[in-house]
Amino acid sequence: MRKKKILPAILLLFVALVALPEAAGAAPEPPNRPVVLVLVDGLSWEEVQREPALRSLFEEGSSATLSTVQGERPEAPRAAYLLLGAGSRTDTAVLPRELPPEPAAAGRALSARVPSIQPGSFGEALKRAGVRAAAIGEGARAVVMDRGGRVPLLYEGERPVHELGTALAAGVGFVAAEAEGPAEAGRLVEAAAGRGALVAVASPNAPPGAANLTPFAVSGRRGLLYSPSTRTAGLVAGQDVAPTLLARMGLEIPPAMQGRPVEVRPGSPEDARRLAERLSFVAEERHRTTAWALALSLLPFGASLLLLGRGAASPYLLALAVMPAATLPAAALPPVSPLLAAALITGLATSTAWVLWRLTGGGPAAAAAAFLTNAGVLAVDAASGGELMRFSILGYNPAYGARFYGIGNECSAILAGSLATGLGALAALRRPRAVPLALAGAGVVAALGMPTMGADVGGSLALGLGLGVAAGLVREGGVRAAAGWAAAGGAAAAALFAASPLLFPRTSHGSRAAAGEIGLHEMVLRKLELALSTFESWPLLLLLAVLSAVVWAGWRGARGTPLAAGLAGAALTAALYAALNDSGLLAGLYALFYPAVAGLLVLSGEIKAPR
Repeated sequence: MRKKKILPAILLLFVALVALPEAAGAAPEPPNRPVVLVLVDGLSWEEVQREPALRSLFEEGSSATLSTVQGERPEAPRAAYLLLGAGSRTDTAVLPRELPPEPAAAGRALSARVPSIQPGSFGEALKRAGVRAAAIGEGARAVVMDRGGRVPLLYEGERPVHELGTALAAGVGFVAAEAEGPAEAGRLVEAAAGRGALVAVASPNAPPGAANLTPFAVSGRRGLLYSPSTRTAGLVAGQDVAPTLLARMGLEIPPAMQGRPVEVRPGSPEDARRLAERLSFVAEERHRTTAWALALSLLPFGASLLLLGRGAASPYLLALAVMPAATLPAAALPPVSPLLAAALITGLATSTAWVLWRLTGGGPAAAAAAFLTNAGVLAVDAASGGELMRFSILGYNPAYGARFYGIGNECSAILAGSLATGLGALAALRRPRAVPLALAGAGVVAALGMPTMGADVGGSLALGLGLGVAAGLVREGGVRAAAGWAAAGGAAAAALFAASPLLFPRTSHGSRAAAGEIGLHEMVLRKLELALSTFESWPLLLLLAVLSAVVWAGWRGARGTPLAAGLAGAALTAALYAALNDSGLLAGLYALFYPAVAGLLVLSGEIKAPR
């Protein structure tokens, strides 16, 4: 009887401890003074350092790097201002290319394209609370207007400092002022602070050609801003600006806003600036670094293949399989040149593959060790919230803003492809037992899908289904067993998604969708639209044909063995990732790469298992 009471108590304690970090750090008390938001487009950290008033605000207040928009810079720059006022964000690829000149009509056009985004939400919240607002400039109007495009006081912005003084003298509670550049922004900050206002500085759009990262600061307590949206001290999303200002004023945050109020944690503007450098490197140099890493990895592989034969080249081929895991330790170092980062990644991957090859004696054991090591490292990092993955060249891109925490689409697909392929290589040595296999599979599905861990709903479902098929096939149970295992894996992922709003309310985008706070149908359609657009790229389709041919050839070479069953299961997992992930074909190719590597090893005669 006592045991029955103890187990629920332990479970409740575990849930409370997991949820505690999200509840900690309540917003500061609302100030009994007006709030001024200074908007300056294209602001950089260098300009903050050069302008004394801005530098003083950042040093004496709380600061962060602001991820402005999700995706590329909007073709219509006003879209970023409307999103700021909506307290929400979406991939700019789905936004209208052009917006009507009238702000209310522009807001309606944006909402028609993405119904979950409601420009004017910030202004509506101010109006409901009886806070009189003013806007200086058309950009500021887009931020502070209500749903009808109205602002109680609207100034043209010809003399922003003078108009700011006029608005504050009229007793307004909130002013949004648009500045032409850093110098004018500094004058606005000085004028607002001189009148006792709480001041915030934000840039809706980053400088042209740069990563989507700009400086952001709020006067008051000194430190770094932390947002539950990003789970990274010193990094705030554009959607958080409006909820943060409302919280500072003690006002209710509309349910339509996707952003969260920020809190202040220890740190300095220099910490935020260095974080911006690291994230900019991830955003701007990831493809170049990846290309260098692949080129450096192929050099020893090609040389060994030409000079020593296929067998000698196999360990270097496995270096490609563990390369994603090698990017995580490299991400812990300060930003360096793409070539140096690639050399470090290649060195780690090659040495790891060689050690595994020597320890296992090569063959299927080496392949299984390499694939499962790669999957294990990624799974552990996903379970810890992606602490290293956020700075990896193969991880998500915080500057792009598609994901700020958990596991990104690419790494999720890499984990799934390497895990399913590794399972096939392991089965070539010994038939895996059902119970350990089920426990391991459930653990990885949870690591991907739990909101406080990987937070990848689509990846968790694709992995549950795909890994289930692979498990049923490698255990030689046939199609019926594969269907049963897949049903169990898919059910586990679906149950985790359904329970997420109860266990971790408002913790992630997925848990909010499961709770009905975000339109699930609309979210699925938008992700499907993004996924289908990837199939329009002929280089990706060509790569799909090449990888598929290699997997097919490898499957034929190992036909009738558990290894072949693993290749089939991994290929199906890749197809599921392409279908259930908004990265579409790109995610499918990342997953398909691993059965293709195993296929090459089969063709070389290294891991061909006995029939």
